[in-house]
Amino acid sequence: MVQEAGTPPLETASVPAAGAMDRVDNVLERLWHLLTSMRVAMIIMLLIAVMGVIGSLVIQMPTGVGDDPQARIDWLNGIRPRFSLFAAQTDIMNSLQLFEVFNSFVFRILIALLTVSLIACSLHRIPGLIRTATKPRVDVGAPFFQHAPQHETIVARQTAADAQALVTGVLKRRGYRTLSAEDETIHVYGDRWRWMQFSGLIGHLSLVVIMAGAIIGGVAGYRDQDFSIAEGATRVVGTNEGLSVKLTDFTVTYDQITDSPSDYASSVILMKNGTEIDRHVVRVNDPLRYGDLTFYQASYGSAAQMTIKDAGGKLLTSEGVPFSWQLNDGKRSLGILSVPGTNYTLWVIGTGGNADTRVRPGQVEVQAFNNSGASSNTPIDDKVLDQGKAATVAGMAITFDRESQYTRLTVARDPGVMLVWLGSLLLFVGFALRFMLPHKRVWGRITTRSSGAIVSMATLAQKDAAISTDFEDLVNDIRTALQAPVQA
Repeated sequence: MVQEAGTPPLETASVPAAGAMDRVDNVLERLWHLLTSMRVAMIIMLLIAVMGVIGSLVIQMPTGVGDDPQARIDWLNGIRPRFSLFAAQTDIMNSLQLFEVFNSFVFRILIALLTVSLIACSLHRIPGLIRTATKPRVDVGAPFFQHAPQHETIVARQTAADAQALVTGVLKRRGYRTLSAEDETIHVYGDRWRWMQFSGLIGHLSLVVIMAGAIIGGVAGYRDQDFSIAEGATRVVGTNEGLSVKLTDFTVTYDQITDSPSDYASSVILMKNGTEIDRHVVRVNDPLRYGDLTFYQASYGSAAQMTIKDAGGKLLTSEGVPFSWQLNDGKRSLGILSVPGTNYTLWVIGTGGNADTRVRPGQVEVQAFNNSGASSNTPIDDKVLDQGKAATVAGMAITFDRESQYTRLTVARDPGVMLVWLGSLLLFVGFALRFMLPHKRVWGRITTRSSGAIVSMATLAQKDAAISTDFEDLVNDIRTALQAPVQA
């Protein structure tokens, strides 16, 4: 470039480099855009739904068991034979938290993201809702009255000013707030229940409260939905509180007409560090409560009373094994027992009935699994036992003593349950307000013609073909008012 003599040197314009705060603002703006995006919220909800499907298909570890290392090992050993595709399948699924989907790190992150997204979307909508409620747009253009979901045009004999008075009068009688504006035409706006549009935010808030309660319950709560105890047995409550429950008796009452169970009751003893602290008969509508723990009656079934001794005759355990599982054939019941002091897990399989050619009534099949090594998914020994006769299985003397009953309780401690109930109430209130007191808006446009005026009315509400809409009733009232005889 050639510069003429005597002219000052040219200065090159430069754009100031973006500072650190500018970069931070840019990042925050993009983050806010993501959080307020409906598409992002839908993707998060889809991922949560996918994890919910996985959690419903894969057996889930009772809440609280994972916090006790030994309880986790015992539980994994109990279900290990069910996953026999390859030796390390159970361990890999455990490391991926597939047995505790709803308490997994990924699930909690997704719930947290959805919660933040709902809050951000609500905050993003508030200014617009306030503007709609306090400063709505009155003067909409003529094309709106042609393309609105519902619109009507009325030819009036009155002047534009008189037509305006009649239209606003009808709106006020029907409970509408009215606003007007005037340029070449007269614009009329009416709305009803304008603050009820915030009911949608109540619905969003309710979901946030419910998810907060669920997160608190998942982090600080405890739930075991398969707390099965056979008659005479004692089971430790997996909350590291020294609590245990003994089932002394289980009874079922049948309806004399339908022969279906009308009542079932579990007589239990609650113990703290081996000392009895309470006795209670647990029924469906009468749970046992201790502190913040609740024991609910869930179901019941058959159990097998087993006595197990080692090769030297030392008693390893004598307890009932609940048939709380089902084999894949859907006919035989299954009980799982981790033998104390050994590395063995036993599958105790009941009979499928008179048609069962392998396990006859009065017999059980016992399969022994080694919890370590490549054989953990394959039984190392398998015997069918007659009642009252000892047999050697995996070097242990096992006797099927008798058949008994078991009860299945649900043990729960949920500090977030009050938030869940509050959120459910807010959700109901939000829906009730939304449907019972919906925010209604109508616009009117009044133009002068040679012998009167033309009144155009429109609303954004969709027309319901099944019933007459509020807009149609409103227009009919306006048409009647405009066609009434003109006072002299």
